[in-house]
Amino acid sequence: MKFFIKLNTLSALYAIALFLAIELIINVYHISVLTGWEWDNVYIVIAAINVIGLLLWTILFIFLTKKWTIGRKYSYLSLLLWLPYFILFFSFFPVFIPINAGVMIFPRYNLLIYGSVILYPVYILFINLYASPLSTDYDEIGHS
Repeated sequence: MKFFIKLNTLSALYAIALFLAIELIINVYHISVLTGWEWDNVYIVIAAINVIGLLLWTILFIFLTKKWTIGRKYSYLSLLLWLPYFILFFSFFPVFIPINAGVMIFPRYNLLIYGSVILYPVYILFINLYASPLSTDYDEIGHS
């Protein structure tokens, strides 16, 4: 049961990381209005936040995967389990903070969002390959 909770927690964190990055991109207009900054400044700040966030989230994911010793075989489940959490977050967030009718997302941002969602499992795979312990088949044979 503890393994199931750890795996789902890690998968939810994967979903939150991508969700936050995409929501920052989508809500450029709201951030610009709230801060009073020009759009160009908001783009630069969001890009910096996303790059720094990617680095920090990666460190957190590697640390949690190593600490919880989620085996290599089971860590592949997180390649699929993040998606329902992401859909859940992405579906319910507009209920709390709706996008105004006059706000339009530019096509290049749609490409960025779709590309991120498509490539995200590859990112998770690399984290799992790096953080998961290697197979101990060699040690089980008796060759320490």
